[in-house]
Amino acid sequence: MEIIVFILAACIFVLYNKYTDLKKDNDSIKDTIDRYSQQNATIKEEIETLKQLVAAKTAATAPHISVIEEPLEPEIPLVPEPVAIPIIEEIIPVADAIEEYEPAAFTSIEPETFKIEESVIDFENYHEFTAEESTYTPEIAPIVEKEYVESAFSKFIKQAEKQFADNWTGILGTGIMVLGIGYLSIYTALKVSPLFRILILWLYAGILMGAYYFLQKKEKWVTTGLWLRSAGASLFLFGCYGASQIPALSFITNSVAGYGLIAVGIGLNLYIGYIIKKQTFLSLHVILSILILCVIPEKTVTTFILAAITATIGIALSYKEKWEFHLLVVISAFIIFDIWFNAQGTKLSATENILAIIGIITVAASCLFMQYRSVYENTVFDRAAFITHLTNWLLFAVGLLLHATGSHFKTFVLFIGAILCFFIALKARKKKVYWLYHLDGMVSFILLALSIIMLNDWKVGIDIIACILYALILVCLFVLYKNKETLLYKIFFVINQFAAAGLLFFSILLISKSFEDAQITSALATMIVLSIMALAVPVFSSIKKEFLSIDILDEKYSLSLNGILAIALCILLLFQTNAELLHNLFVTVLFFIAVSWCFLQNKFKNNTFDLGRMIFYCLSIGITVATINLQHKSNYDFAFALGLLVVIAYNWQQKNWFNNDFIIRFMGIIGANAVLFVLVYKYLGDHTILQVFSLAAIAVLNHEFLWINYKKKSLIAINETVLYLLYFLFTILASALFLYKTPALTNPEIALTCIGLSTIQIYVLFAKRLRNKSAETSPQWTNLNLFNSELLIFNVLVFGFTCLANDYISMYLAVFALIFCIAFQKLTEFKRFNLYSYLLLLGGIIMTVYLAAVNYNATNKVLQYTTQAATVALSIVYYYLQFKNKDRKDQSITTSLPYIQNLWIVVLLFIQVQFSYLPALFMVLSLLNFGLISTNFIKVKYQLLYVIATLAIVVSLLYSFSNMNSFTAIDWSVQLGSVALGLVLALFLNKKETNDSLKNNYQIVLNIWLSLIMFSQLPHKWLPVFWAATAIMNLYLYHRQISKNKNISIIYYLLANLHLGFLSFNFFESKFLAIYLLIFALIASYIYLAYKWMEKFDLKNSLLIYPATLSIGCFLYLTFDKGILTFFWILEALGLLILGIALKEKYFRYVSLSLVGICVVRLMFFDLSNSDFLIRALVLLGVGIVLLVMNSLFKKYKDRFD
Repeated sequence: MEIIVFILAACIFVLYNKYTDLKKDNDSIKDTIDRYSQQNATIKEEIETLKQLVAAKTAATAPHISVIEEPLEPEIPLVPEPVAIPIIEEIIPVADAIEEYEPAAFTSIEPETFKIEESVIDFENYHEFTAEESTYTPEIAPIVEKEYVESAFSKFIKQAEKQFADNWTGILGTGIMVLGIGYLSIYTALKVSPLFRILILWLYAGILMGAYYFLQKKEKWVTTGLWLRSAGASLFLFGCYGASQIPALSFITNSVAGYGLIAVGIGLNLYIGYIIKKQTFLSLHVILSILILCVIPEKTVTTFILAAITATIGIALSYKEKWEFHLLVVISAFIIFDIWFNAQGTKLSATENILAIIGIITVAASCLFMQYRSVYENTVFDRAAFITHLTNWLLFAVGLLLHATGSHFKTFVLFIGAILCFFIALKARKKKVYWLYHLDGMVSFILLALSIIMLNDWKVGIDIIACILYALILVCLFVLYKNKETLLYKIFFVINQFAAAGLLFFSILLISKSFEDAQITSALATMIVLSIMALAVPVFSSIKKEFLSIDILDEKYSLSLNGILAIALCILLLFQTNAELLHNLFVTVLFFIAVSWCFLQNKFKNNTFDLGRMIFYCLSIGITVATINLQHKSNYDFAFALGLLVVIAYNWQQKNWFNNDFIIRFMGIIGANAVLFVLVYKYLGDHTILQVFSLAAIAVLNHEFLWINYKKKSLIAINETVLYLLYFLFTILASALFLYKTPALTNPEIALTCIGLSTIQIYVLFAKRLRNKSAETSPQWTNLNLFNSELLIFNVLVFGFTCLANDYISMYLAVFALIFCIAFQKLTEFKRFNLYSYLLLLGGIIMTVYLAAVNYNATNKVLQYTTQAATVALSIVYYYLQFKNKDRKDQSITTSLPYIQNLWIVVLLFIQVQFSYLPALFMVLSLLNFGLISTNFIKVKYQLLYVIATLAIVVSLLYSFSNMNSFTAIDWSVQLGSVALGLVLALFLNKKETNDSLKNNYQIVLNIWLSLIMFSQLPHKWLPVFWAATAIMNLYLYHRQISKNKNISIIYYLLANLHLGFLSFNFFESKFLAIYLLIFALIASYIYLAYKWMEKFDLKNSLLIYPATLSIGCFLYLTFDKGILTFFWILEALGLLILGIALKEKYFRYVSLSLVGICVVRLMFFDLSNSDFLIRALVLLGVGIVLLVMNSLFKKYKDRFD
């Protein structure tokens, strides 16, 4: 039943599309005819005028010339204008009546000629003639057309046709009415036996096919008739199918007779598609024929053979035409049928599979034969034919895979097929069909590759197969590059890329032992062979310069694809050797590979080798350091460290990498330091003091090595900076290790260690003065050298934190902040101490907060409050010292400190005050800051007030939402009091603020704050009432000009509608009906008052009507029965269209049409499948009638939208 409905809907859609095209053509032809009719009438009038002029010229005499020559001279320009030569030349090819007049006859007329004419015509008649000539254009009309009286029936038909074509709602409404009538007819048909149902379908098919012979007599409806005939043939085929396959229509029980009847239907469809001589129709009928075979429930080999015959005949019928689209459609349809045939679980015997393969070969061969016709000779590329040919080979491959019998001899079959395909490709080359040559050549390669893959059936290891395939690709790549086969070379270059990715993935699976041992010959040997084969390509290319660009992946850097693959394979080879060698001896293999790549780079100077050298150089450093760190203590540690130093030394000689002289030596420096660090960490871990001073010694070693190379000038400046940074790194590591181990050290050990580290840092701090008193060192050294002062501060802080109790740390940090501030003002060497003093003060502030949080539940907080007060006092003294300092560079501290202090107070209040009182306290703090700022006591921006007030709002909302619907009287007092304080702050800010937009923002924020509080506390059913009432109140304030922002009331109106439509109706209960009626009344009141009080603007109608429409739609959805919901929605769309007409809003019509579309979708996909059958028909009729009413209303009031 659904299929019939779908076919009817498809027919209606096709008719609509075709009729639209015909209408466009008809309008274009009509405009052309009207234009030519008007030109023809103009030409006739001008011809008559010219005839009168020529007749007057012939009858003129000489004496009359002198009589009227003077008086009528001013009127001469009025007569020659209609006989201008361009007009004559333009109309000569169109009107046959002008053929008797030559252009020369008019070009020879001179002013004297017109004087002769005027002598014959009297003055009054002449003026009548000129007046008639000047106004002849509006009066021109064909006399025959005026006399023709059109019949009333003809006028009605034309008017109905125009009404049908001008608006799609009319078409849709008519289509839905037809669909409803169809449903009623089907409802009637279901009451009779299956045979009569089939006869009814065939009757419909006959009517549709017979309609063609009626419509072919009308020129405008020929194409529509062809589509109707095709639809009739399709319906006939459906009847043939249903006669034996659909239970409700089946009356044939014999399968042979059933397939025979289906074959008759398919034959009729193919015949209909063929006689039309258009590939669209032929393709459509072939697809429908194969589709019918797809939906047969019990498929057999007969079904498959019938599909193959259908596809073959469909291809053969286009032999005389070059219909690539048709061939592609048929091949694709047959592929889909084959896949669907096997996906249904149809089991075929060996003999039946052979028959199926023969059918596939027949279809593929017929399509292949079509590509080798003479029409394709001497063609370079035909995109459609190329896609068709490729799809044909896909059909062949998929068919063989789906119906293969599993014989081992398929290897030889594929090999022979590759050879045959290769010779076929040569034939295509001989015919100069190059795209066919390239495609079949690639197919030959694919078949050969498949034959190699099939060697796995003969127990050949997949690793050997992978090596053979890779060798085949490389050989083809070199041969094609040598023979300058550009296209095939590019294709094989892409294949080489995919092969490289595939080999990489295969190697990963190989080393991860994802394959069974029986499938692999030797994983290690395979990795070595593949690495050598990949590496041989860039080596051979470097020796034979003609192949340098054979596999260039990046032209900018000249990187070889296979060289990059060799790098990846060598890395995977390391994993394999790691799995097979003991004692981590794979590191020696890594050293060998790294030295080999460095050697190749020194030998050939190739960027690929340079890249590999760098990669394995870095891997040597990383893996060696990691291995020494992870393995147990042994002599191998020192051997590996020595080997790494050899690799670093060998690469140190070639300092350039891609013209970069930094990275090689940088990595060498990093590697040497890493090895020393790992050895110290591994062998001195039990001796804390010795380990700390060893790290400091490495730092000094970097510092001394820096000075040695600085004297020799053998390093670039950035590497010198790296050495200096390494000094700081190991110094910081020593200090960090010392800090980490302080709990296990005694106070004397801590003091001695601090002294030792401080001595080293002081030595480095003054090293420039000790070694070189000139300013020849790098500027970066001078900047980096200042970090030693920070390390001294670190030692002081470590000593203090390890010897003092936590309760006094905040005061300790504040005291050191004052000391460092004084040191900054007195000593120029410590120019960053001012910042550190500020940081120490911040540390003291943080400690007070930390202690307040830790002692939150303490009973005795006297010491806590004392330290907080002392820290606050010290911060005030610090602020005073900074305020007295007139250095402008330090003004940022005095500027930012008030902000920090405010934040400090806020955090302390958070910790020590009950959460519900925080909003009011924060508002008080904001008002206090406002007073300090206004009196210029502190210099901060008013944005601080916004932040604190925002924090109060956020806290208030968090408290409100965490206690939803549970406020006590105190809570209401505190929260509403906070809102009142916010209102006071807004009033104060309004006096200072000059920007009106910010003043509006204050009002918006207060509204949002109050609304969210009410949202969290009011019952759910009262919220829409609050939104609507607030909207009316804000609208009234706007009307009274108390507020200048009309958008606030609109937003509350939208909230009321959205809440009503998406939230309230989800909890609808009949006992709340009065509340919902109140909501609707408030919404209606707002709409009325908005149209009364609010001025007009662009979106006024949309903002007022759309939300109400949405609410009504939700109300209908949740209130009425789903079966008739579509009808009520369509009535709502009608009401919206009427509003659009009344308000002259064209977008209302668009929304109405969108709602109509939703209703149609719901009607087709929900109502038709879920409602009662009779209700479906009634709803279809009702919706169709409403659509027609909408169409009529739009046509009648269409001018209101212009």
